[in-house]
Amino acid sequence: MSRSLKKLSFLLVIPMLLSCTAMKFVPDNEVLYTGYDIKLVPEGRVRAKKRIKELMDQNVSPKPNSSILGMRPGLWFYYMAGPTQRKKGLRYFIRNKMGQVPVYMRDVDAEKTAKFVKGTLVNHGFFHAEVKHKAEIDGKKGKVTYTAYVHRPYRLRNITYPENDTLFKDIDSIRADSYLKPNQRYNLERLQAEQERIESDLEDYGYFFFDDRYLIFEADSTVGNKQIDLTLALENDVPKKATRIYRIGSVSVFPDYTLMDDSLIRSADTLVVDGFNYIDRQKNYRPRVITRVINLKEGNIYRREDREYTLSHLMGLGSFKFVDIKFIEDQFDSTKLNTSIYLTPYLKKSIRADLQATSKSNNFVGPGLNIKFTNRNFLGGSERFDLSLNTGYEVQISRKIPEPLNAFEVGIESSVSFPRFVTPFSIHYPSRKYLPSTDVKLGFRVQQRINYFRLNSFNLGYGYTWRENTLKTHELYPIDINYMRLGDTSKEFQDLITSNRFLARSLENQFIMGARYSYTLNTQVNEERNEKYTEREFNRNHFYFNAKLESAGNLVHLLRGGKFTSDTENDSLRIFGSAYSQFVRAEGDFRYYWQLDEKNQIASRIIIGTGYAYGNSLTLPYIRQFSTGGSNSIRAFPARSIGPGTYDVRGDEGNENSVLFLDQRADIKLEGSVEFRYDITRTIKTAVFMDAGNIWLWTEDKQRPGSQFNRRTFLNQLAVGTGAGLRFDFNFFVLRFDLAFPVRKPYLEEGPQWVWDEIALGDKTWRGENLILNIAIGYPF
Repeated sequence: MSRSLKKLSFLLVIPMLLSCTAMKFVPDNEVLYTGYDIKLVPEGRVRAKKRIKELMDQNVSPKPNSSILGMRPGLWFYYMAGPTQRKKGLRYFIRNKMGQVPVYMRDVDAEKTAKFVKGTLVNHGFFHAEVKHKAEIDGKKGKVTYTAYVHRPYRLRNITYPENDTLFKDIDSIRADSYLKPNQRYNLERLQAEQERIESDLEDYGYFFFDDRYLIFEADSTVGNKQIDLTLALENDVPKKATRIYRIGSVSVFPDYTLMDDSLIRSADTLVVDGFNYIDRQKNYRPRVITRVINLKEGNIYRREDREYTLSHLMGLGSFKFVDIKFIEDQFDSTKLNTSIYLTPYLKKSIRADLQATSKSNNFVGPGLNIKFTNRNFLGGSERFDLSLNTGYEVQISRKIPEPLNAFEVGIESSVSFPRFVTPFSIHYPSRKYLPSTDVKLGFRVQQRINYFRLNSFNLGYGYTWRENTLKTHELYPIDINYMRLGDTSKEFQDLITSNRFLARSLENQFIMGARYSYTLNTQVNEERNEKYTEREFNRNHFYFNAKLESAGNLVHLLRGGKFTSDTENDSLRIFGSAYSQFVRAEGDFRYYWQLDEKNQIASRIIIGTGYAYGNSLTLPYIRQFSTGGSNSIRAFPARSIGPGTYDVRGDEGNENSVLFLDQRADIKLEGSVEFRYDITRTIKTAVFMDAGNIWLWTEDKQRPGSQFNRRTFLNQLAVGTGAGLRFDFNFFVLRFDLAFPVRKPYLEEGPQWVWDEIALGDKTWRGENLILNIAIGYPF
């Protein structure tokens, strides 16, 4: 690690060290509120004691200032910044974003909090609960202890719904899908959720004006044995229109609506399209592109689901900033709702430029410029056209390399996205909530390692993306063509690839022609999570899974007759003068997040990937091979420097053909990480992490001894690193500093590979050889 990065890491630690002195800033006439304890005294048989204490903890306020290992950095930042009258500037940012307003004992109303906590326990079935409080003060520090005395909770015995009411008798789902079950603990929140569910069900049957406030639950707790009988009933004064089934009347669509010229839009000519009144003054869109995604049809019974799907579809077109749907009772037919759909478009064309500065764990630093032009209605059918230019220049500075390594990259890509399936045949699409898209992409990229080589790549893709539901996303590219061409190689690099057959074949000029598929399951974006109420609604654990499968070269090989005959010079068949790759590749990425409480989270990830080259290929193409190490991978090792297997790329440092700058890539990848994350303030967050992993080859590379995968020994070849991080969350982006060092080096030939006993943070030489500061944007996973 360079000297400047060492200084930066030291400066980042200073606030953490000094924050332990925040207590000396507490005014003499104040007592700092340092926290609270929760005690539970059960009387009789009370289960789920941990859950009860969590429930109490959620309702205790205020919360004390955050602390870590007894230190309070948020408080320290607040005091050190001092008061300011300005609403902007560095001092304001430090005080209000990085700092925390002190919480004193005078801010704590323990009596009020105890009553609130008692009310919460009562609402969860502990009807005879009592909560007492006691304050304890020690110098400038104070705390409160809340003690709850609880008995066995009340549980549901019978749930009765109205039998003769027309609202309920014909709707089986009202009873069948109920959140309420016998023997459940009484829970007021669950009763409210049940009322909201019934409202939603009734609206799907045409009861547009029905509201959950018309529903009441009558509870009888006198049945004995701490049981309750619930009876659902309607309020006495329910409006007639709330019990009336409505149908959709006329549907009018305004595709260029703006509040400023509302009257002008209404005066435009009306075109009837598939039963819709289409009022378009500017005529920017083909009408059927919009009307075909509207679920609200004239004459149909009003359904809340149709309204939600129509909103989702119109927003999914990507052309509209706002979508508003209004319903008005028909003047002549009181059972009809005339519908108006107002669409406010985005600007059709836009251009965006981003200037970036990068710093990577392999000591590559440099600027980058990204420019993107967007047309949101390219062909009049809400097609999105993007033209992107990405450039970057990086220089790698390291004491281990006599001369800096320079890299330049420039890429241009054009893409068109159609908000529908574009196929020569009909495709059944079961989900009605989300629109699919068809994407066509064409791009070119140049990667120049100055004084070594230049790698040109072309890509053409045609594929589809669709969401099965809120959680599941599919991506299929039946046409995925890439062409890779190596050029401008230096003599030293040419000598290297001449002596290494595997490297030469992975970098040879070649076509990659095949198909790829990706499946993503992400519970973090689950909008339907609250649709089924459970007692564990407090549990915010979630997971993410992504699987990718790719195959290349098989169709081309089949068209050539399916027979492999070696080219005597290049040892591969060729099309248009270049080889074509033939391989299969699969990769899985699984992540799980345990939300311990509001401030503590454990995040974990495991990645497994493998690729196999066959037929016309000796090895996977360079751009399809796996690598590990770096700021979003194993952070204790430079980017893409680990493996394969027990091979050590640094073993060639004394050679004039050193390839330390080259990515180490292979056919198999196994990588895992676990990270404990703690929020100090809203802006400052910390983490302690451990990463492990490696890559391997299916076939031994003589130039890289120890690189072959062996199922008996691969676990003993995992590189392991650990460290701590400091993250600054500015809402619109996260700036991350992760300081890491290795604890297991798989390339060590003699003695144990675990190096715990060699850790010497106070030794300058050890720090220079082992510490790596990763500076990155965003979380590692």
